[in-house]
Amino acid sequence: MFTRKPPARWALRRWMASGRGSPSSIAILGSKLPWDTADPSTREPPSTRQVLAIHSPQKTHEPQDEPSFYSNDIDRFASKPTRPVTLQNLLQMCEPPLTREKLLQNARYLCRERPIRYAKRVKLFQRLPFIVNSNPFINEVYRMYYRNFEESRGFPMVETLEDHEAFIQMLTRHSDTLKHIMPQIARGFFETRMYFGTRARQTFLDQLISMRISLRLLTSQHIALHNGYTNGACHSVIDRIVLGDTVRACAQGVQTMCEMSYDSAPDFEVDGDAAAFHYIEPHLEYMVVELLKNAFRSSLQAGQDGEIPRVLITVSKGNGKVAIRIRDHGGGIPRRIHDKIFDYAFTTVEHQDSADPAASETRAAEPPFAGLGFGLPMTKLYAEYFGGSLHIVSLEGYGCDAFLELPSIKVDRVPAITI
Repeated sequence: MFTRKPPARWALRRWMASGRGSPSSIAILGSKLPWDTADPSTREPPSTRQVLAIHSPQKTHEPQDEPSFYSNDIDRFASKPTRPVTLQNLLQMCEPPLTREKLLQNARYLCRERPIRYAKRVKLFQRLPFIVNSNPFINEVYRMYYRNFEESRGFPMVETLEDHEAFIQMLTRHSDTLKHIMPQIARGFFETRMYFGTRARQTFLDQLISMRISLRLLTSQHIALHNGYTNGACHSVIDRIVLGDTVRACAQGVQTMCEMSYDSAPDFEVDGDAAAFHYIEPHLEYMVVELLKNAFRSSLQAGQDGEIPRVLITVSKGNGKVAIRIRDHGGGIPRRIHDKIFDYAFTTVEHQDSADPAASETRAAEPPFAGLGFGLPMTKLYAEYFGGSLHIVSLEGYGCDAFLELPSIKVDRVPAITI
C-alpha cells in the first residue's frame, strides 16, 4: 500500500519559524480537520468544497509579498528571448561623447530586458524540487527575485531624464538588495544537498550565477554611465589594475581574516611582473581572495606542529593576458577527492561541532563561504565567463599550485562574448 512521506521536519520547522505561515495555516496544521476520524483506515478523502473552505484565503496579498507560483506574467516574460549585447558594445557605450540620447537609449534597453531576465531566474527556482525551494535561505532569494521582477515589469518606459532618475533609483535598490545573496544560496544548497543531485545542482547554480554576472554587469555599467553623465566624465566598470598591488592587498586582507579566525596566519610573498591590465576589479578581487583563503587555511593546518609554511604568489603578463600562480605547501588535495573540488556544496572542512556549518555559532568569525563548498566552483565560473581559466595542480603530501589566467579587457581587444 502506498504511503505518502511526510515533509522533512527541518523544512517544516524552518518554514514556520520564518514567519511565512499565516495564522490560518498554523491553526490548520495544529487542529483537527473536519474530515479527520479516529481510525485512519475509515477516513474518507475530503470533498472539493471542504478543501476550498479550509484553504480559501482570508485576505488578498500584493504579488511582491506573496509570490504566485503559477503566474502567467512570469511564464509570458520568461518565454521571451533575451537581447544580449557584446562586451565590446558595452565598452563602446562609455566612449565620449556621452549624450542624453545615448543614456536614454541604454535605459530603454534595460527597461525592456530586465523583466525578461528576472522572469527566467524565477523560473529556475520554480523548477527546483519543492523541498529545496522551501529551504528558508533559498526561498528568501526566490522572493527577492520575484519582487524585483514585479517592480521591473511595472516600471514605465524611460522617456525623459526625470524618468531616468527614478529608473536609477530602482536599479540601485535592486543591486543593493541582491548584493549579498550568494552566502544565502551557499547555505541553502549546503543544507539541501542530500535532496538534490550533484549534476542538477551544478547546472542550476552555473545558470543562476552566469545570469547574475550578466545582469549585474549591465546594471553597474548603466549606473556608471549615469554618474558619468551627471559628473561630466565617462566611467566604466572595466578598471585599469596594477596586478601586483591588487594581489598584495588581497593577501593582506586574507592574512587579517586568518588572524581573526585562527589567531595565526602564514606569511606570504608576491613576486613577478607588476604591469597593469584592464579588468573588472571586484571580480578579480573575489577570485584571488577565494584562492588565497584555501592556500592560507591549508598552510595553517600543515604548520600546526611546527613552522607555518609561507604562501608564494607569482604574477605575470603576456600577450593580452595576465596570470597568477598561488603556491602553498599545505599537503595537497587527496587524490580520491580531486575530481570533486569544483562541485558546489562539496567541502573538505570538517565540522566537528555541527553537521550544518551555517548553524554553528562557533564558525561565525570564519571567512565567508568557509566550509560551504562554493569558493572554487564560483572562482572557476567567474574566470571562464570572460574567457579566462583556472587550474589546480596538486601534489598529495606536498602542496598545491593554483593557476589563474585572465584576459585584459580593452575596447580594441575584447573577448568575443555576449552578456
